[in-house]
Order: sequence, then C-alpha cells, then structure tokens
Amino acid sequence: MFSHRTRRRRPTEKDFSPMVLVKRLRLALLISCLCGAAAMPARAAEVPQRGGSVIIAMDPAGLSILNTELTSLSPALYIADVWADGLMARDAAGKRIPHIATSWSVSDDGKTYTFNLRKGLKWSDGQPFSSADVVFTLTQFAKFNTYLSKIVPLIAKVEAPDEATVVIGLSQPLAAALDLFDKENFPLMPKHIYEGTDIPTNPANRKPVGLGPFMFESWEQGRSLSFVRNPYYWDQPKPYLDKLLVALIPNAQQLLNALIQGEVDWVQLDFSQIQRAQEAAKNGKIKVIKIEVNAPERSSLDFNMRRAPMSDVKVRQALFLATDRNRINADAYRGLAFSATSAIPEQFKELNDPSVNYDKLYPFDPQKAAALLDEAGYKMQDGKRFSVELTYIATSPFDAIAKSLAAQWKEIGVDVRLSGLDSQIWLDKVYRKNDFDISLISLTGRSDPTLGVDRSFICNDAHVPYTNPTGYCNRDLDRIAAQASASPTAERRALYKQYEEIVARDLNEITLTNAPTYNAVATKFKNLDAQFDISFNEHPNWAEAWLPEDAR
Repeated sequence: MFSHRTRRRRPTEKDFSPMVLVKRLRLALLISCLCGAAAMPARAAEVPQRGGSVIIAMDPAGLSILNTELTSLSPALYIADVWADGLMARDAAGKRIPHIATSWSVSDDGKTYTFNLRKGLKWSDGQPFSSADVVFTLTQFAKFNTYLSKIVPLIAKVEAPDEATVVIGLSQPLAAALDLFDKENFPLMPKHIYEGTDIPTNPANRKPVGLGPFMFESWEQGRSLSFVRNPYYWDQPKPYLDKLLVALIPNAQQLLNALIQGEVDWVQLDFSQIQRAQEAAKNGKIKVIKIEVNAPERSSLDFNMRRAPMSDVKVRQALFLATDRNRINADAYRGLAFSATSAIPEQFKELNDPSVNYDKLYPFDPQKAAALLDEAGYKMQDGKRFSVELTYIATSPFDAIAKSLAAQWKEIGVDVRLSGLDSQIWLDKVYRKNDFDISLISLTGRSDPTLGVDRSFICNDAHVPYTNPTGYCNRDLDRIAAQASASPTAERRALYKQYEEIVARDLNEITLTNAPTYNAVATKFKNLDAQFDISFNEHPNWAEAWLPEDAR
C-alpha cells in the first residue's frame, strides 16, 4: 500500500547554480541570526558588536583538503586564515606581529630561535595547546611543506623546555628563518589529532582543528563550507561575527556578480574582473582593495629538461625570445601585471640586481628565435618545427596565458598542444610523474627568495609539489643559494646577482609576469581598515570585522 503524498518536485540544474546556492546560504544565515537576535543586548553604534555573518566566495579549483601544511593551492590558503594560526603574522607594511608567540629572539650567531608562547590556549576542539604542538608540527609536517623544505636539513634541534617555550637550533644561519615560522608558511597543527596517524590521509585535513578565529562546522562538497565562531580563540572578544560561510563558485564573472548583487561579501578578484569591480564600487556598496605589499605572484614556465627538445638550452632561449610578455599581460592580466626581469622578484629591492634584465637579454624577437631553432637543428618543415604539450590548471589566468603562448609560438613553427587539467591531475602529472613537456603555473615568491624562489631552481631529487620539476640541477647555483640564505642582508645582493645570471643563462624555468593582488569586499562591515591590515600571503581572517545590527 502506498500512502497519498504531494509529489515532490524533481531538482533541476538551476537549483544547483551559484546564485541559487548563495541565496540558500543567505536564507540559512538569516534564520540563524533571527534565532539569536532576542538575546542580543543593545550596544553603542561604533563599538564592535557580536553577531551577524559573512559569506566569502571563491573558485574551488583544486580544493580537496584544507590543511595548508600539505597543499599551497590558493583556495585552501584563503580558508586557512579562518581556522588556522601560527606563531606570528604580518601587517600591511610587512612587519612581523605576535600571534601564538608573544615574543621571540635570535641568538647572536643566527642559529638559535626562541619563541615564547601564549599560555592557557586551547584548540578549537577544547583540548589544551602547548609547546609540544609546535615541536610536533615542525618535526612531523615540515617534510610535506614545500616552503619548509629549505630549513629541514638545517634543523639541529627542536626543544620545548616548558609548555610555553620552543627553542629551534639550526646548524647554520638562515636569513629568512623567521619568515618560515609565520602563520602562512607554518600553520600550527594539533599533536593530539595527528600523532600516531598517517598524516596525509588523516580526516582532519578535511575537517580541521585549529587556533584561528573560526572553527570548522561542515563541508558540502563542490558547494560550500561552514565555519562558526571559535569560543577558544586567543584574541577575545574576537571574532565578532557568529558565522562564516564559503560559497564555491567556479567562475570569475559569477563571483563578482554575486558580490555586486549583495549575495556574497568578499572575493579575491580575477584580473578579468578588476575594472568592472572598480566601476561597481562607485555606488559605495563594495570596495576594491589592492594589497600593497603583496608576495610576488609570478606566472612561470617549467621546461622538462629530461626530454628533447626541452633539453636543448637554445630551444628554451628561443621560446623565451618568441614570447611577447606585454601581450600576455594584456591578454591575461588586463595590463595590471608587469614583465618579470629576473629570477629574483623586483619586490625584493634589497636583493634584486637590475643589471640582469630579461627585457634586455630576451627581448621579443621572433626572427632571432627562429634563427636559434635553426641553429639547434629544428628547421621548419611544412610550416612546423616540432610539437610540445603545454600543461596547466584549467582556470584563470592560465587559460588565457596558454592560448596566448600557443598563438605566439605558432608564428615560429612550434605546434602547442594545450592540456588544461584539474589541479590534482596536473599536480600528479608534473611533480610526481614528471610526465610533461612544459608546465605553466603561478608561483608566489613569498617574502624572501629562500622561501618562494629557490624551490624553482635548486636540485630536487624528491617529488615535492611546487618544487623544481624540471630535472635541472646545478651544484654551483645550489652553493650560491645556500650562501645567500645564510648571509647578512648587505652581502646577499651580490650573491643573488650571480644567482640571477646562472638562471638567465640556463633557463630551466622562465618567469613571465609579476602581478599584484586585489580583493573586493562589501562596505557594510565595520573595521575594514584593521581587517585588511595585511601583506605578503596573508588573507582576511574575519576576526576584526563586525556588523552593525541594521546591516545583518
């Protein structure tokens, strides 16, 4: 027997659209806020008030785990600032500011680092935090972290003399060591969750326990993530917001549409949308923010030197000469980026030597490129010299860069097969299997060459993601990089000039562009100046922002 029931409507494709998704999230948050509104005491208008919520939106490309000790893909990095924390952070000028560590000191010989930790802290699951968690994070996670790979061989000791002190000893000085211990490169992980488990497969990588302002609540795969206020956050009474939702929208235009329409509150802008966002901001409901001291974001090409013709330096040089980087800037970045001039980013003013300049060494010159290919033995036959596969993550700005390169290189007889892939497939193909001809990626220079630049050029016998997949290994360059990383600032520039010269000659990787970072945010939030007092690879953690009652 079947009882009579109202027939349920079958879901349609429209029900799963990004706009429907964010409206559902808004409705859920509204109900949540109304349920708790009766208990809200009246407060002065400009005094931070608790309550309300924020919806941030992003492209979910590659978002399979949240633990940024194990991945450096952008979506996970944006979200990590919400639930994770570290020993220190950076303000808008790049100055180090205390977080989990209240203070730190460095020995006169530059080898010993002592961190004094906050006392009485708890993880988001209520378990106590101590120095043992810091020791565990460094000793057990560093081998998986692409940014810490440089410091691991130098660690001579890691000690916790008491529950609020950590001492790290290095076998030799490392100029950028403190940078390695900030919350972006070294987010702290709970020992009680990971100890005795297989770290890469631990469920906490998707359901994290952290020290950040919000705690994980749920993840609806491909649609949204939910975080609620962490009652154990160290910087009370922050955060002021009750809840943070992440809407996953895989389209740059739809992301901005959702912000303009008031459906979401924050996006990191794709370059194709910045001008439109600036126009929309004239109504005062949203604000476009340029991160002034950003970590260098540099689109780069890795050549697999294990294979012909990529193994021939003349071919690599020819492809560089055949690349109009101003055209790439126009096609992919709307003219807001600029051509990178050497291996050491221009933002590192004390370290970059302008005498090594790609614009002069490899100016756009298709005729010279063609002559080099002739000289290398790859002469034109029936309009073609050879074919290569260009592998990249199928998202912006890589799609536009790849198409621009294919069109340009076709002019000199190089046939380019475009291979736009899912990020995990691309990662496996390039870094684990080394099964590629040329790989296109945007790599951050972080805050020092030791962190973000060395990984592209130093010898790499392992298969660590985002670390030199080209097969290139120059022991002289490794020696110079090691010397530069251990030298006082005044001596580093001369060493990095040698570094730049070797890379410019050998070209296992060529750096195309250097791009800034733009955010857009709803102006209904108060305290945005404090919220966006960030630099380098910091992202909004939403601990500072608050909503007046009439804006909820």
